[in-house]
Amino acid sequence: MIVRTLVVAALLLAAVVLETALFPALTLFGFRPDLLLLTTVVFATRDGPLTGLRVGASAGLLGDLLVSSSPVGLAVLLYGVAGALVGWSRPYLAPNSVTAPLLLAAGASVLATAAYGVLASLLADERVSAALVVQAAIAVGLYNALLTPAVQVVVRRVTDAFPLRTAGLE
Repeated sequence: MIVRTLVVAALLLAAVVLETALFPALTLFGFRPDLLLLTTVVFATRDGPLTGLRVGASAGLLGDLLVSSSPVGLAVLLYGVAGALVGWSRPYLAPNSVTAPLLLAAGASVLATAAYGVLASLLADERVSAALVVQAAIAVGLYNALLTPAVQVVVRRVTDAFPLRTAGLE
């Protein structure tokens, strides 16, 4: 279990590095993907709501501390909730579906990005407008949907190599 935690932490750090170093040069409509949120969603679809909550809260903390300039805790809340909600939808997905993870990633990305923008504006962030929130949510949703297959491959290898060992919690 400790090895799995370290591997997931390394994967989240790699996502932060890619998000901050590579993807600012590869924007879609001026926006970059949210790899931390996408990694959370993919882990939640593989392992369920508890893993989604744990990975989401960890990814949100990394994002708050290393990527964004919004108040600390905003991404922790939103990524954790997104991970749990996506994880709860897991029993309703077809096991070999190709489109379900793409749609979940796109939908969760749109909703979490929009919620992030709304909460940031409620916390008096003057940089956020309604038009910007809508544009960002759509662009991040599209970008994350395009990157979902690549992230799924990596997460599948991690979850297969280091399976979750819980006593009925997932």
